[in-house]
Amino acid sequence: MKKFRRFLALLKKEFIQLLKNPKTRITIFAPPVLQLFLLGYAATMDLKDVPLGVLDHARTQESRNLIAKFTGNNIFRLRPPLVSEKDMARRIDQREIKLALVIPEHFSRDLNLGQSPSVQVIADGRNSFSAGIALGYANSVISLFNQQYYPKTTSGIQILTRGWFNPNYSAQYFMIPSLLAILTLLALTLLVALSFAKEREAGTMDQLLLTPYSPVELLTAKGLAAVGIGLAQLTFCMVFVRYWFKIPYVSDYWLLFLLFLTFLMAAVGIGLAVSVFCSSLQQAMIWTFIVAIPCAMLSGMATPIAAMPDLIQQVMLLNPIRWSIAALHRLFLEGAGFADILPIYLILGGIGTATFLFACLSFIRQRRH
Repeated sequence: MKKFRRFLALLKKEFIQLLKNPKTRITIFAPPVLQLFLLGYAATMDLKDVPLGVLDHARTQESRNLIAKFTGNNIFRLRPPLVSEKDMARRIDQREIKLALVIPEHFSRDLNLGQSPSVQVIADGRNSFSAGIALGYANSVISLFNQQYYPKTTSGIQILTRGWFNPNYSAQYFMIPSLLAILTLLALTLLVALSFAKEREAGTMDQLLLTPYSPVELLTAKGLAAVGIGLAQLTFCMVFVRYWFKIPYVSDYWLLFLLFLTFLMAAVGIGLAVSVFCSSLQQAMIWTFIVAIPCAMLSGMATPIAAMPDLIQQVMLLNPIRWSIAALHRLFLEGAGFADILPIYLILGGIGTATFLFACLSFIRQRRH
């Protein structure tokens, strides 16, 4: 009990140190909200390729010609044929395909009779920017098909579109949950690194090491204080996400806060791992941005992970932002349950534990030398 009270006193010291300066308090809460507003309205993405699934009820020469039009370019990548609407829903849900083409049974008959059959194109609307571009390409392909096979008639294919998970194709549905993860990792990693470096510059870290506190206790206190501040920051941002941007949230809120907790563990672990090698504030800032910026840019928000080189894809398995963005989209838009997100919880917890242990071992080794 005495050791626990001693640790609580150390934890209290960390909170006071992080929050005692009014400018620091403003820095913790104001920049994420401002960045959320700026990037929520301004950030865009690029599209590399579109995995395409086809549900061909007609199975005629005309339907095969239409499918060939889709696959005869560098945009659409044909996946194994869909066997039913249920199979289509499952494969969109699991991100195996981004676009589904549904050809009706009487497709050829209607074309030959001079009528205009309706072809349905269903897009994964979780990434609304990519979905919008993919639907634009689909319209272009069908226009080319009409011009090639029915150039002198008014008949042709009509396209009916539908956005899966995001019917209005709102870019904010994709961008703003992603920004929650990116801005939090940048802010928390920098906060932890600067706090550690500041104590080293002031000499208070050496004084603390002369007390009964062990290096593990010192790092644990810094980490817990940062996690507490990060939870407050994310809760503050969530208010703006839900009530200003009006982004729908369809899962249980406790799943979201459990995700926040595991993600913050990973972010703080990275911050501690960076900070133990920094002896000044300038070094802490430089190394934080060296680590955090690639994590943010290669998280899958700006560039689809599937379009990256294989080596980068393997390295990004260790990127906590990549997993957090995937989980946030599933919680916000899909209504995912605990079992659906459990693997991501375990991955983020593992990243946080590994980086924290690495920071502790490195710090202990430094003290011995």
